Order: sequence, then C-alpha cells, then structure tokens
Amino acid sequence: MIRTADTKIVARELHARYDHLRAITLIGRSLQKALFAGRSDEVVFWALVHAHYRGGDLCAAIEEQLNFFAPFIIREPSEVN
Repeated sequence: MIRTADTKIVARELHARYDHLRAITLIGRSLQKALFAGRSDEVVFWALVHAHYRGGDLCAAIEEQLNFFAPFIIREPSEVN
C-alpha cells in the first residue's frame, strides 16, 4: 500500500537533506531500479515522491491515470472528495 502522506514526507526530507540535483538523481535512480525490477507499486511511490518534490498537486490527467492504482493508494483525508 502507498500512503500519499509518506510520499510527501519523503519529498520534504529530500528538500531538507539534499541539493536539488542530488535529490532528483536519487529519485530517478530509485524509480529506475523499481521499474526494471518490475515493482509497479514502487514505481508509483517514487513517481508520487517526484511530483510532490516538484511542487505538490497533480494535474487532472495524472489523477485520472492514478485511479487505476486506487486500490493500492491510501490518500490523506484532505485529498478524498
């Protein structure tokens, strides 16, 4: 299960601990490892971390695509309509 609160926490930690280039590199490498390992849940996790790192909210098209993974994502109460 992926908790959006966790993705936001990781994104905040990356902002706090690393300079921008290093943080993006870490996200990219983690995403790549998950992708090639066939771990779709980890791919979604790191994609959400990247989205939150870059500024937060996701556009409507991405939200629609995430609906496919809805059974695996635990959203924060503020995100639930």
